[in-house]
Amino acid sequence: MTVLFFVALLGWHYRAQVGGLYHSIVDRPHAAVVQDSSASTGHPSAAALAAAHKKQREIGRKGGPAYVTLTPDEMASLMAEGLGPAGAAALDSIRVVLGEGRFAFHASLKMDVLGPRVLGPFAAMFGDREPVAVSGPAHVAAVGAVAWEPDSFVVRSFPFPHSMVPMVVNRLTGRPDGIVPIPVPPTVGDMRIRASGVTFYRRAR
Repeated sequence: MTVLFFVALLGWHYRAQVGGLYHSIVDRPHAAVVQDSSASTGHPSAAALAAAHKKQREIGRKGGPAYVTLTPDEMASLMAEGLGPAGAAALDSIRVVLGEGRFAFHASLKMDVLGPRVLGPFAAMFGDREPVAVSGPAHVAAVGAVAWEPDSFVVRSFPFPHSMVPMVVNRLTGRPDGIVPIPVPPTVGDMRIRASGVTFYRRAR
């Protein structure tokens, strides 16, 4: 009876993961993060990256504009550029969804990057590559650095427990802190994420 109670308690505590795992096996849908209907999607490209760099130079120069707004494509290009070597090798088919105050990063992930320690007994349930969705808020954390802090990591329909998200992110970035840094000019002091784009504001002197 004690064992059954313990199993039932674990099942209830991880009901989202168990339900997600079931749908991952039966339905095999594309990974998704719940988002508002106004969210917009950006895709990385060489042209969008060049445009993003131009806007960064504008707000970075002395006497530059008080703010610049990056389009969804430009923001997606910056985020793709900022991936560490491990992340760049493991991810493709990247797209970034902008919502109110949050980024959602969608891609196809080479699952062996996560390793058996992260996937544990669920490793056999996934293929070599799987659709993933990673989302979370971002803010200017220091001079010249935006910190994107994912709080959701979904493989197909399987949501990783919240406590595991930093560890999964670290496997992709090679960092110890569960954040994804996005370089910005040192003149940037604040930012706002909207569906229409990401606005960077000049730092007050």
